[in-house]
Amino acid sequence: MQSVILDFELKVEEIDEYFSFIKTTTHLKEDFDKTKTIKVSQTVYNVLKANLFLLLYNLIESSFKNALEKIYIDITNNSLTYTKVIPEIKRIWLEKKYKNFENMEIPKNIKKSEYIMNIIDNIAGDVIEIKFYTNEKKRKNDDISGNIDAREINRINKKYGIELENNTNIKKEHLLTIKTQRNNLAHGDESFNKCGESYFISDLEEIKNESIEYMRFILNHIKSFIENKKYLSS
Repeated sequence: MQSVILDFELKVEEIDEYFSFIKTTTHLKEDFDKTKTIKVSQTVYNVLKANLFLLLYNLIESSFKNALEKIYIDITNNSLTYTKVIPEIKRIWLEKKYKNFENMEIPKNIKKSEYIMNIIDNIAGDVIEIKFYTNEKKRKNDDISGNIDAREINRINKKYGIELENNTNIKKEHLLTIKTQRNNLAHGDESFNKCGESYFISDLEEIKNESIEYMRFILNHIKSFIENKKYLSS
């Protein structure tokens, strides 16, 4: 999990450096100090601002996805049986391993009902071995749908049995703005110029800082969940 946090912080440094570049960039309609700023057109300036939403969304989704994958790896590496883990992990494992009963290949000499009954009878002794991605080639995961915001992160954490402290000092509503603007830009519903035009640099700085702080909060909780093996049943 430490590698996930390290990767997160490296990406934060990249974003901070990018934002510093935007702050020292001005557009043609503003006065500027030539020794400290770079002069670009209004359109380019707006595009630079809008691009920050893509960088932030990538940071949020990738770090959260990588953190969740570490849970799967830790559980699998510990060779835990079904009875040893909390109900939330049991449900996830059952969904992934046995959700396709109807498409299951069953030996011709065994009835389908008997085959499934045999599986159910042996579940308690099964070792939990789960993969994060449902499709390794496409690196696809059912939980990470490309629409991650604070509400979705909270839903997924509950699904995994991760309890989050109620920290009212952290503004998480900015994640919805980031997700919305990222989708608008990615799908071509809004131009980069129009998006960037809608935000002052001070607005973007708050969105950046608050969303990064929130993700640190989330990653630290997942780190604690893994290190303290809170996926084990009591």
